[in-house]
Amino acid sequence: MNRTEQERGRKELVDDLSRRFVELRRRAGMTQQGVADAMGKAQAGKRLAGRLERGAVENAGLFTVAEYLRAVRAGFGDLKDVLDRYTSLPIPEPARRLAEAAPLPRVVTGSRALMCVPGDTEKRELRFRNPKEEPDIQTLRVRRRAGYWVLRRVFEHFLYTELTSLGISPASWFRRRTAQYARKVFNALYRTRGKKESKRQERLARLREWAEKQQLVAPLPEYMEAAVGLVFEDMAAHDELDWMPPPDEAYAIMSVKPKHRVVTDAQMCLAEWSEASSRYFRAAQAVYERAHKAALDVATSARCDARTLVRYKQAAMRATNIASTTAPDTPRRRQSAADFHSTDWPPETDRSLLARVLAAALEVWDASRPSLPPAPGPRPV
Repeated sequence: MNRTEQERGRKELVDDLSRRFVELRRRAGMTQQGVADAMGKAQAGKRLAGRLERGAVENAGLFTVAEYLRAVRAGFGDLKDVLDRYTSLPIPEPARRLAEAAPLPRVVTGSRALMCVPGDTEKRELRFRNPKEEPDIQTLRVRRRAGYWVLRRVFEHFLYTELTSLGISPASWFRRRTAQYARKVFNALYRTRGKKESKRQERLARLREWAEKQQLVAPLPEYMEAAVGLVFEDMAAHDELDWMPPPDEAYAIMSVKPKHRVVTDAQMCLAEWSEASSRYFRAAQAVYERAHKAALDVATSARCDARTLVRYKQAAMRATNIASTTAPDTPRRRQSAADFHSTDWPPETDRSLLARVLAAALEVWDASRPSLPPAPGPRPV
């Protein structure tokens, strides 16, 4: 079977499928618009149905064909005879010879396969094999790459600890540049192991030039280079550089996008700040409730009618808000307190009681006011 006959067989398959789609639709007594409505696609469905019936089967996805068959109440069994006729055609001669050829004996060693040439046992040829043809080699490569990302996870934790101990502000541009430089140094050391170690100094020199362009302070690049070098040597001493995870774990790691394979230093800083902020807000809510209860107790201690009591409760809520949104001995606190006293309260309210309500809220809040953690980013000068 030559290529011309193969193309003819494909064309006949497309024509037969197109005619079969039209027959199935007419058997169901439906129009193309009715098929589109059944597919749940009023506009695009009609175009899809028309394309299938005009011969655009080659570019149609399996799900599109399944939707069409479902709409006309048919199944893939209605296409079986058409598909069987095509699959029963002989395959092209080169592919048939390749399929019938016996595989050559080989011994897999590392990433190479030792191929024995038939008819000459003394002569051997060493060839590189396609990873798709060598599942063992492909798995080995995936495990090696996954092992590198496991090392990166360990390195990111070291980087976070080191930069935090230096007192560099979390998530600032200076910290991001420093972390980026440290990662580049680690990659340079990792890529220049073994036979490529002679190129290490050259790559590190280029990285120092990059650090100067990024305006990193002079002592810091040398310090980070030395620190990363110590960590790298420690990993090498414990045989961690060549460690590879099991195949299942390796494929799970490599199936994730690179940006999600490790938790970076910036993400650790943000997570730490988010956790501290959550603790702050929970503590602030508890103090707010105690301050509001203290102000409300003072407000409800007055013997008055229900209407005036509602005014006192509103004053207690306002006093608690003033306490929680202002710091002690600040112009904003003094201005908020003055606005509270100068409010045009109803004549039946007791001004001295309102002052006691505000004082109770401020006293409880200031006594156990939580401190908000510093936000990630450059610290104000």
